[in-house]
Amino acid sequence: MPDQGGISLLPEARRRLEITVPGENRPFYYGGAILLLVILIFAGLKFYTSSLTSRLTEIESEVNLIESQRNRQFEQEILRLNKQFSLVGNILKGHLIWSNVISSVQSRTPPQIQIRTLLGDTTEAKLDITGRALNYTTVAKQIAALLSYESVTDVSLDKVSVFSSGVLEYNMRVHFDKEKFLLIESKTP
Repeated sequence: MPDQGGISLLPEARRRLEITVPGENRPFYYGGAILLLVILIFAGLKFYTSSLTSRLTEIESEVNLIESQRNRQFEQEILRLNKQFSLVGNILKGHLIWSNVISSVQSRTPPQIQIRTLLGDTTEAKLDITGRALNYTTVAKQIAALLSYESVTDVSLDKVSVFSSGVLEYNMRVHFDKEKFLLIESKTP
């Protein structure tokens, strides 16, 4: 087209775009992918922190609700009771329990012996036993069984009487070490 007034509507020379290597824009694509990945990670972290913050506020509100429902006077009474139980427990650990003493004597008594009386004194750490036996051998077996017990320190036979039926009645005094007795009894289940 001829030049009309110096303005040409068509370009006189065309430039041709030449792509010589396919994928020439790869760095641009990689950069875009990395940028997109960073944006997704940022958005995910932002969402995760907001969910953690909302959970934290929920937990704080629950704690505040529980804190407002506490009965502080009752808690103080429970703490005081717990201290009292620990004190009583320590006292009971060091206290001689007579049912344990009686069961220990009973377990070491032959079946041919009938115990009539059993008197205990913790201050003197002794037991006074009055019993009946069929013969002297049975009484000797009981003395030997009691002396084999670790906490028994001494056994003395005070008086032996024989009835017309042949049954022996005897008085026996058993001395024991209270500390050893307590240690042995605390080990047994």
